[in-house]
Amino acid sequence: MRRIRPEEWAAHRELRLRALSSDPLAFGSTLGREQDFADDLWRERATHGASSPDHAVFVADAGELGLVGMSVIASVKGDWHVFGMWVEPSYRQRGLGGKLLDAGLDWFRSVAVHQPLLLDVNPRQAGAVRLYESRGFRRTGVSAPLGHTEGETVIAMVLDPR
Repeated sequence: MRRIRPEEWAAHRELRLRALSSDPLAFGSTLGREQDFADDLWRERATHGASSPDHAVFVADAGELGLVGMSVIASVKGDWHVFGMWVEPSYRQRGLGGKLLDAGLDWFRSVAVHQPLLLDVNPRQAGAVRLYESRGFRRTGVSAPLGHTEGETVIAMVLDPR
């Protein structure tokens, strides 16, 4: 697991679009919205995710097979969040999600000492909920509509500072 490289913007785009296509209820955005993003936005996302002190994109790289997983940790309006966590279905159950999350948590703890880390997750994504709980995230009791799919919700989780 490593941070994305700026030149991997197109691979990141492909990965994100596969994620949105494969698991649309796991994300706050949609395939239809993001497939129309300009290349410059994808370049900016990769460049920012590669080196920003307040935004990191971590990827699972399968060599010749390309990028097969991702996670994002970023500060938004002063609060830290996990976003975009996803592993290619054929690579699940191999520990990649945990490794991606752990890489992000290590980075987060080095840049945001004593800060809580927040995330929203669709409770139907039971594997994701279990992964987050295994790393110390706890449910806050807050839920909200998913937004793009009527009847779907997300639950808020937090990792308290150490």
